[in-house]
Amino acid sequence: MEQCMNIKFCFKLGKTATETHEMLVKVYGVDAVSKKCVFEWFKRFRDGKEDVKDEPRSGRPPTSTTPDNIEQVRRMLADDRRLSLRMITEKLKISLDSVSNIIHEHLQKRKKKVYAFPTLRRSSNV
Repeated sequence: MEQCMNIKFCFKLGKTATETHEMLVKVYGVDAVSKKCVFEWFKRFRDGKEDVKDEPRSGRPPTSTTPDNIEQVRRMLADDRRLSLRMITEKLKISLDSVSNIIHEHLQKRKKKVYAFPTLRRSSNV
């Protein structure tokens, strides 16, 4: 977003896309947007589009992360905390990524680290 604003600024100053990209590389280094991206933004601005936000993209809407599925996962974990993601996936018939998203993003659950201490064996010479 910040770099897009800078691209728009340079466009309004009358800089070329190549000059703009060189300036972005000086400021942002390896984090600068690609030259192709700068040219695409310049084309948008030349076409009269002033907004620096990306246009909404079409895509498949999430169908597995529904309130019903979230509640089912919550209940399953309340009944048995040891359930694996795969077990939940098989029971609900939804993707592993969807189950992971429900558990981590919607239910705010995290895996606790368990530290096991090795048992010390006594040597026979002690």
